Amino acid sequence: MEEPVPDPEPPEARRRGPLRRPRVRIGAVVALAVAAGVIAWVIVGTPDGNNSRSSADPIATTNARPIGPVGLSAKGLETLTQSINQPIYWAGPAASTLYELTRTTAGKVFVRYLPPNVKVGVKRSIYLIVATYPFRGALQALKNLAGAHRISIPRGGVAVVDQSHPTSVHLAFPGVDYQVEVYDPSPAQALRVARSGSVRPVPSAAP
Repeated sequence: MEEPVPDPEPPEARRRGPLRRPRVRIGAVVALAVAAGVIAWVIVGTPDGNNSRSSADPIATTNARPIGPVGLSAKGLETLTQSINQPIYWAGPAASTLYELTRTTAGKVFVRYLPPNVKVGVKRSIYLIVATYPFRGALQALKNLAGAHRISIPRGGVAVVDQSHPTSVHLAFPGVDYQVEVYDPSPAQALRVARSGSVRPVPSAAP
């Protein structure tokens, strides 16, 4: 049964402003050091897009059906995409892996790669996570980010390394109003995954 999950942006994080890093909660009890769209915060000033410094605004998604955290197989992820009206990005299939999926009411989706014998909801930030954030004009927003270390990636995309938190790499692609974040406790691994070309939407299961 799907369990509601809280939005990973607590009220106190919203009050602190755009340059403070929130701690993402995946599920009711899991706290991970992952940026909840921190690049988007820097661009627009606040999570609700009130700052007019940029023409790129987050997409207001406040009524998404919350999901998880729930453990799925690769086939389960593919089936789930048929019932969710948004892309779910991942880094492709991995052997002997359980995919822990969480979606918040803001439409933010987190896919965490869990090795065998690790339970869903475990309080550990040592696993690869690919997050998908609704964000209008995501590609241009990353290109416009002053002073950022931008990297060209496959399919015409752009990646930006969060220099203050190098375990996070932010990605955007042409014609896609979503920003993607790759988190790994190893900065080198996070960058390798981001540049590999494997980060793409989960394909829908064949009918």
